[in-house]
Parts: sequence; structure tokens; C-alpha cells
Amino acid sequence: MNTLLVVIFSFGYLLLLFGVAYWAEKKSNQKSTTLKPYVYALSMAVYCTAWTFYGSIGRAADFGPDFLAIYIGPTIAAPLWFLILRKMIRICKAQRITSIADFISARYGKNTSLGTLATIVCVLGVIPYISLQIKAIAITFAFLVNHPQHTNSNSSISLLSNIPFWITVLLAVFIIIFGTRKVDSTERHEGMVTAVAFESIVKLVAFLVGGIFVIFFLFNGFDDIFSRAAAIPALQKSFTFDASYNYTDWLVMCILSMFAVLLLPRQFQVSVVENVDEKHLYKAIWLFPLYLLIINLFVLPIALAGQLLPTSSSFEADFSILSLPFVHHHQGVTLLVYLGGFSAATGMIIVETIALSTMLSNNLLIPLILKVAPFKKIFIHKVERSIKNIRRLSIILILLLAYAYFAEIAESYSLVSTGLISFAAVAQFAPAVIGGMFWSRANKNGALMGIISGFTIWFFTLIIPAIIGAGLLPKEILSDGLFGVYLLKPNQLFGLAAFTPLTHAFFWSMFINILLYILGSLYTKSSNQEEIQAELFINVSKYKAAYETSLNRTGQIKIKEIKSLMEQFLGQEKTKQLLTHFSRRYQLNLLQEDTNADQRLITYAEKILSGVIGSASSRILIESIVKEEEISLNEVVEILKESQQFISLNKELQQKSEQLKKLLMP
Repeated sequence: MNTLLVVIFSFGYLLLLFGVAYWAEKKSNQKSTTLKPYVYALSMAVYCTAWTFYGSIGRAADFGPDFLAIYIGPTIAAPLWFLILRKMIRICKAQRITSIADFISARYGKNTSLGTLATIVCVLGVIPYISLQIKAIAITFAFLVNHPQHTNSNSSISLLSNIPFWITVLLAVFIIIFGTRKVDSTERHEGMVTAVAFESIVKLVAFLVGGIFVIFFLFNGFDDIFSRAAAIPALQKSFTFDASYNYTDWLVMCILSMFAVLLLPRQFQVSVVENVDEKHLYKAIWLFPLYLLIINLFVLPIALAGQLLPTSSSFEADFSILSLPFVHHHQGVTLLVYLGGFSAATGMIIVETIALSTMLSNNLLIPLILKVAPFKKIFIHKVERSIKNIRRLSIILILLLAYAYFAEIAESYSLVSTGLISFAAVAQFAPAVIGGMFWSRANKNGALMGIISGFTIWFFTLIIPAIIGAGLLPKEILSDGLFGVYLLKPNQLFGLAAFTPLTHAFFWSMFINILLYILGSLYTKSSNQEEIQAELFINVSKYKAAYETSLNRTGQIKIKEIKSLMEQFLGQEKTKQLLTHFSRRYQLNLLQEDTNADQRLITYAEKILSGVIGSASSRILIESIVKEEEISLNEVVEILKESQQFISLNKELQQKSEQLKKLLMP
């Protein structure tokens, strides 16, 4: 194809996303409430990346129905969202949590170390996943314009003609514009979410059009494809699992995908942080699984078609949906399919980068700045600009790391294998997240021990072999073990050789993770702060309206100091609105600014600042100006009960007042 045509098509689509996002931002207050649940459910389909669009076909070509495990897991998990996802949404709204790392940090006493650790795990675990999206864009673009596939590493290709690099740069610009417009990370990114919902429709339509073309234009329907494939012994394996199939791998992939649809940073972003109304779950609980079903209808027929038609054999099986219309000279279908894959890749990169940049700034960079006096002074002096610049720097850093991984390592591995590595990484959060919502004894020591051990094993068993495969480490580590120790072979850790690499890594990482999480929590004591947060997380429905009384601080600070601090982060207008709402809710007088602030106001300020700089950072900031003593959990529970009764009584009085006004009206 003409290079200029494909370039214009690619960059034109990105400009269209800009337009959709800009329109949605402008119309956010006028958007129909009936559409919002559909936008929410469709945004969750960011789960379907280039891996779904291309990788599933390659997986089906090699292993038949095996590819379905990645979609059966989330489908099985969907009914559980009423129990787990709804609770996560309530917790995040009550405590203004902005990311999965912030969630873990907040649950375990707003611990900075846990937030930092979770951020590092996410960045290292998800960077390979972002890089495979860049790989999909690079390979498909190169195929269409007949360039060498490895454009970034080919010395004859100049920087100006390195399209994947410039697409990455343009995506960085898009994310910076629409992902850092507001310093408060809990405020909805209406434009970004609408753009992601739009790209979910585009990739679905493109995949269906490509599938219809292959099945009904290159063949005479499903019967023709399946009957011709059944006549070839080598393709009969595509219909069923043969006797040698490893069902343990199937189970592991189902479990990994169940965790991934909740814990991947982009999934947490769209399903929890961007949730406007928890009632939208009622729509998502059936629409999202339906989306997964529809987008996978044509995967197996396309995989079989790619092997039946010899003209497509010059290209990887992953990309059969693109190569089949291309080699049969149907330019329109080819461009639409390319656009669908491009859309799937760019949508994932946008949301994942926004989520990771929030984590990187709130849980790693800002806490470091607040602990160094000179940096803290500069930061506080120009808060809004500092926060935005830190997030912009984080976005650029993440995309540069992803591009570097693509250039050095990712091109050596398939889309599916790279994606599963990232799934296994975020699965290390499952014990700390799910256990933290239901088990009161869980504490930060158990969470730290579990995540560190699980992540270390994940890195050793999955990333080290990838680095060795790229030629960056000696092969002897695989054959002889680390330092020549037989029990430290990455693919046969502690002598276990019965499993495939993924199942092997999952077994050891999760076993050690869960074991240390339980033992660490049982045999170490929780701090008062952890006990309070555990109570608020586990019984969120009971206490969500009385969160401000959860920390009855003994330290003192003037009202004017609290107001000034909030204004530095949120501006005068926003601060005025928030404090007016707070004073009405608790019937407090905040006009006498020289008096000491009510303890509930201090906690409220910390909660509001959590939405801007994260739970750990807001705690550091408040503690630096309020010297206080800890209060026991029993005292907190009593205060919460009293506050709950007060709020209920206040609401009842307001209702009675409204009824009285109506009766007195002429």
C-alpha cells in the first residue's frame, strides 16, 4: 500500500480520538444519563487489546480452543462484581483512592512503602504489555507498506520514517492533554473514557467486518471452512483438546484473567476510578461478557482460514485477519482491519499510561519530594504546576520505557506470551487486595512479604528467561541455574519440572505470596492506623457516610491553615465549594478561621488531598503540620457509630423540613 495513505489513515484516526475526547469533555454535563452505563461498560472493553485482535488468532492456530481461557475467566468473574467490584468502588469513593497502588497503600495504614512497591510492580509488570501494543502497530504498518518489520532496529530507516516512534510520541501528546487536565485524579476523565468507549466500538466493528469477509467472501461460510479444515489431519487439533493437552495451563489462564480484569492498572482505572454510579455495574455485568463473546466469534474460523490459504503463509498466524484481505487485494477491508488493530493498541496504551503515571507520581515521586525539605518547599509553592509536570514526566518516561522494551526484547516474543507475563505480575496483588477487603487481621507486614516474594519469583521465572532469550544474560542460568545452583533454574525452580513456564511461575509465586501474606499477618501486630483502615474497608457500606470521623486526631491546626493548604492544591473556588458542603453536612462554623480546626475537618482535608496526590502523600503532608497521638480502634468505632446516627438524624430532619415546606405552600 501507499505509505502516505497508511500514515494519513493512522494519524487521522488519532486526531479523530482527540475530537471525540474534546467533544465529550465539553458535553460532559449534557450527556444523556441513559448512555453513561453503556459508555462505562464499553470502556471496560479496553481489556481487549492488540492481543485480542491479533494474538487470539495466533493462539487458536497453534492450540485450538485454548485461546478462550483468557475470556472465560472474566465472564465467570462478572457475577462476582456485585460482591467485589462494587465494594472496591465504594471504598475508592469514600477514601478518594486513585489507583490500584493507592488502594493497597490505603488499606494497610496508608503505608508509603506498600504504595511504592505496588507502583514498581505495576510499572515493571505492565511495560512489556504496553510494548506489545507498539509491536502490533509496528508490524502491521510495516506489512502494509512493505517496509522491514523491525523498523526501529534497522539502521537504514531514519528517525523521520520510524512511524511506530512517532505514533508513540503523538499518543504521549494525547495523554498529556486529556490525562493531566485536572490535578484531582478522582475527577472523571470524561473525554478519555468516551474516546476509549468509541475505540471499543471501532475495533469490534473492524474485527466483525474482517471476519465476515474471510468467512463469506473467501469461503462459503462456516461449514466450508470447518469441513475443509477437518479433512486435514494437522488442523483437526484446532477443534478439540487432544489427549496431550495440559488442562492445568487452561485453569491457570482462567484464574489469571479473572484477576487481570480487576487488577490491571487500566482495568482498575476504567471500572473503579472512572465509575460515576455503582448502578452502572448492572449494565456492565452482562454487556461486557457479551462483548467478549461477540469479538471472539470469528477467531477460530479466521485462524483456520489463515492455514488453509497458502497465500497468507508468508505472514505470522497472529495477523491472518489482516493478511488475508491484503493478499486478495481488498484495500478497503484491509485498511478497516488495520484501523481496528490500531484502535485496540492505542486505546490500551492511553488508559494504561494514565493509570501508571498517576501511580508513579502519587506513590513514588511526590512522597519522595515531600520528604526532602528543599524539594517540598518548591513543590508547595507551585502545587498545581508541579503535580501536572510530574505526571507529564511520568507519561513520557513510561512510554519511553515501553518503546525501549519493544526495541530490545519484545520483538522476540509473541503477543500472547508477553500479555500473559503482565497478567502474572498483577496477580501478585490479589491476596493483598481481596484479603484486605474481607480479612481484618491482614496487615502491611503480610502484604509486603507476600508481594515482594511473589514479584521476585515472577521476575526470576518469567522475565529472566526473556532477557536471556534476547541475549542480554548468559544461557547457563537456564541450564545450570543461578550461580550454578541446580535448584535455582528459572524454568525448574526448586526442582519442579512438571509445569510449563507460565504455570510454573504462577504456582510458585502465588503459593509463596499467599503463604507469607497469611503468616506475616497472623504473627505480626497491626498498627492502630491499619486497624482503623481495615474496619473502614471491610465495613465500607456501614461507615462510608461517616468517613471524616475515622481518624479522631489529637493534634491541632488552625482552620485558616487547612483552608490555605487546600487552596494551594485545589484553588480558591473549589476549596470554597468543598468547605461549604462540609460545614453544612456537619453544621460547623468555619468562618472563625483563627480557631482550631475540628478533627473531622482535618481528616476531610486529608481525604480530599488523597484525590490529588494519593493517600500516602496526603498522610505525609497532613502529619507534617499536625502533631498527634494515635487513637484506638474501639474509640474510632464508637465515634463512627455516633457520627452515623448524627448523619441519619440530620437527613431525617432535612426530609421533615422539606415536607413541612410543601404543606405550608399555598
